[in-house]
Amino acid sequence: MSGDWKGQLYVVRRKIKQENERARTVKVDLPGSFTFKRQGFYDFEPVLKFFDWSLANVPVRINFQPCSSVNYQALSLLVLYVMHLRGRGCRVNVDLGDETSNAAKMWKQMGGLGAFVVMRDESATFNGHPFKPLFAIRNSFDFKAGLEKADEYCSGFNISYVDTLRHILSELLYNTLEHGVSYGVVDNVERRLPSILQFTWYETRHEMHFIVGDCGVGIKRHLEQTYPQFDSHEDALLKAVQPGVSGTFGITDPYKAKNNQGVGLFISSNIVRKLRADMHIVSGDGVMHVSPGDVTTKTIGCQWPGTFVLVSVKVEPSVAVELDSIMSELREKAQAEIDRKGSLQRADELYISINNLFGPRAEDKESAVKARDRHIMPALAAGKSILFDFADVRAAPHSFLGALLATPAQTLGASAYKRLRFKNCSMTIRETIDIVLDDNT
Repeated sequence: MSGDWKGQLYVVRRKIKQENERARTVKVDLPGSFTFKRQGFYDFEPVLKFFDWSLANVPVRINFQPCSSVNYQALSLLVLYVMHLRGRGCRVNVDLGDETSNAAKMWKQMGGLGAFVVMRDESATFNGHPFKPLFAIRNSFDFKAGLEKADEYCSGFNISYVDTLRHILSELLYNTLEHGVSYGVVDNVERRLPSILQFTWYETRHEMHFIVGDCGVGIKRHLEQTYPQFDSHEDALLKAVQPGVSGTFGITDPYKAKNNQGVGLFISSNIVRKLRADMHIVSGDGVMHVSPGDVTTKTIGCQWPGTFVLVSVKVEPSVAVELDSIMSELREKAQAEIDRKGSLQRADELYISINNLFGPRAEDKESAVKARDRHIMPALAAGKSILFDFADVRAAPHSFLGALLATPAQTLGASAYKRLRFKNCSMTIRETIDIVLDDNT
């Protein structure tokens, strides 16, 4: 009897737990149309409105049944979203319904069912359709696998054309590996969440669409590691496609080994135009469209937390593209623009955003020492001044500021008050800076 009683109690408790979980579950329906292209034009806002980035530590059920129109690129962003939710402690259930709808079929064809396996195992891949593959981008192995698949699609085409497409894709993959980093907790362990690459190959039309996406810091925040804060994501996008622009600061520069530092996105966007292709870059609430005719930007009413880039290109087997000639022309153009801007900008000042380097609570003394030795002292030795921007920094204790500023102040002496400049400081931080400078000059 006691055994039966305990068993019945277990069943009751389990039912109560299930009912409580059902009551807590956030239910979200895919919209009827989950596609970027509408009536021949790209419109990202209807798709991006679906994503709720505030969800954490709640059960979530994503219902596919209302969706009747969908494309693979939009679904690939849903894969990123599902992994993001799982990394924020959500139990995610993807409800495909009777699995006969286009959305359900395409989710399975793309390999979306493998999202949680890919999160847990860095060697796992999405098991997708050979002409609609989805790749997790986490390391150099994934990087090479994505490029090899692109080569397969274009086999038999003009080799320089293939190399040109490969160049665009490699730049985008480098960017997401270096700057598209985001983390989540999986099985009680903090892990890097993958970026994604998805191809859609229309063989009879000789047309390729591919999307590279992540939930990282986004272009605006990335560039603000080096440049003053931008008023909008749209402004940051316009800056990002200029030559000589890189947000890399204090980390290994992915462009250095390729001898095109700061011109990767500039060259890629211009190659897209020469191929008469289309590129859309979405970051935050900013959207940029690079077309054969021009470059346009706009701000939309919703946000993507990281960055995704969508490229559509008509791959013409008979078209000969001279990549070497294109690259030479664009590098010359880039260098001319860099030289022109260099004559207009202060070459004698290093800008440092404290918030982007150390966060809103700048308290890590060891990081301050590294930044001082790696950037500040070499800049001073080169005769430069330093501008420290404390925008959005809530705390910077004496120990941190001493580690950052004491040695420069001692080295400069009285000229420290002229060559070390500070802006956007709170009163407390400004007073602490003055104490450090007074004690060391």
